[in-house]
Amino acid sequence: MVTSLTFWLLLGALAVVYWLLPRGRSWLLAAVSFAYLLAADPGSLIALAGWGTAFYLLAPRLSQSDTTAKALFAALLTSIVSYLAWFKYLSPYLHPAPSPPLIPLFFHDPGAGQYVIPLGISYFTFKLIHYAIEMARGNIDQHRPSTFFTYLTLFPIFPAGPIERFDHFLEHRSSTWSLAMTVEGLGRIQRGLIKKFFIAEIVLLPLIQQPSAGQILASLDDVPRMLLWWHVMGTFLYAYMDFAGYSDIAIGAARLFGYRIGENFNHPLLATNIGDFWKRWHMSLSGWCQAYVYMPMLGWTRNPYLATYSAMAAIGLWHAGTSNWIFWGFYHATGLVVYLTWARMKRRRGWRWETNALYRVGSRVLTLMFVSGSYAFVVTSHQGGLPAAMALLARLVGVR
Repeated sequence: MVTSLTFWLLLGALAVVYWLLPRGRSWLLAAVSFAYLLAADPGSLIALAGWGTAFYLLAPRLSQSDTTAKALFAALLTSIVSYLAWFKYLSPYLHPAPSPPLIPLFFHDPGAGQYVIPLGISYFTFKLIHYAIEMARGNIDQHRPSTFFTYLTLFPIFPAGPIERFDHFLEHRSSTWSLAMTVEGLGRIQRGLIKKFFIAEIVLLPLIQQPSAGQILASLDDVPRMLLWWHVMGTFLYAYMDFAGYSDIAIGAARLFGYRIGENFNHPLLATNIGDFWKRWHMSLSGWCQAYVYMPMLGWTRNPYLATYSAMAAIGLWHAGTSNWIFWGFYHATGLVVYLTWARMKRRRGWRWETNALYRVGSRVLTLMFVSGSYAFVVTSHQGGLPAAMALLARLVGVR
């Protein structure tokens, strides 16, 4: 989307017209967002309109405590999760497509090709699930349909997020234009463009294409271990700059209309442990999974380890319904469980090393290496699958 001249022309013209209107701004933004997305993918956006209308009309009834409200809540969640599962996880396997190129693959569904997955399906289904749950809890105030549909379809953030919370969307919006707000938005867009098109595409992408993942996997046992580490670490850095760039552009573009969208990244390369990393990385998704997967599972089982594996499996499935991405989630869950056990032991024994500069540097390096190691599952997603991922991971840690 951000590579389209139409996107930038529309963004600039709409930002001017939006603030010139004395009223009806939300309706304008919702209508233009829907029209833009409709032009990109008519079929899936018609479905989105249907889902959005159903949730907007039915969700206010969920806060009631009667049996009908509970049945309606279950029906809404079951239907939207089934819709996501069918189109993203089941249909691509029933309609197999040629494997897409490795780069860029991080934010593209595996069925792209012969089978087309509805535009933004994970993004808007997660938002609708959040909306239904918070309406059932009584945590969302009264609002107009124009506000809801702007939240659901706002075109700068629709394809890649962040996954905005509705309460945050309501609370962090401005009804008056200011120069500072526009400068802030444009500055954020500029940062995103630098990350995406300079650092990711010009600097990092050529480095991880020579040699390519296919060439590395074809002669895995003969490739120096340092080169393998460079490849997975470079792939992680590419993914970060690519996605962080998109997020910056989306957040900056939304700021031009007075909306302060929640952050997606908070300097994850500075994380000192894997727990700290997941407080900084893809924060809108990790926060969603913590609220709607981890906490319910913890309350149900009283087992933080099972809750951690469930949440990380959900994050893996967010990317794709493949064994590689599921085991990518298990890999991170294992790291979190090990770190949680270590942190508890450290507290019991009264060890205080965080103030030591050498400890902080070493912990950042180890965290970066651990996260980079998870990209063994990413680079083999379409070349070799899970067996290749395990073989690459074994070579990285010196097992073979």
